[in-house]
Amino acid sequence: MARYTVVVERGDGEFFAYVPALPGCTSVGQTRGQALDNVTEAIELTLEYLAQQGMPVPDSVETIAEVEVN
Repeated sequence: MARYTVVVERGDGEFFAYVPALPGCTSVGQTRGQALDNVTEAIELTLEYLAQQGMPVPDSVETIAEVEVN
């Protein structure tokens, strides 16, 4: 089982999710939960495609950090 960092952004009436370690692996949903469910499927499909093509599967090395500014 692999873990990937997913960034979820709220847009105009929908949520946009993407995976920094897997460029192009994105999804949307009407709710945050739906966007996460959809991007989970997108991750699975992306990893399957990479394996079929004999391409390396990137490790998730990102971290999320919060910074405080004045």
